Amino acid sequence: MKLCDYKKLNEEDQYRILWEQGVLIDACMDGEVKKLLYAIDNFYVELWCHTVTNKILWKLSFKQGKLLEKYLDKYSVQIN
Repeated sequence: MKLCDYKKLNEEDQYRILWEQGVLIDACMDGEVKKLLYAIDNFYVELWCHTVTNKILWKLSFKQGKLLEKYLDKYSVQIN
């Protein structure tokens, strides 16, 4: 699935694809918000969940850029 096809889906279908095909890549805590990064084919979905209420606060799909870089910056890679 391509990112543009995913974005054309209604919210319910986007979540269905996320739960069925998404692979959890990373998770981090920011206060009472858990930020989860999922990969689906060639794009990513960032999900923010409130830890107390377990409600989804925000969802954004993307391919690259600052949203992805904040996760990549957590891991150092050394090439010899």
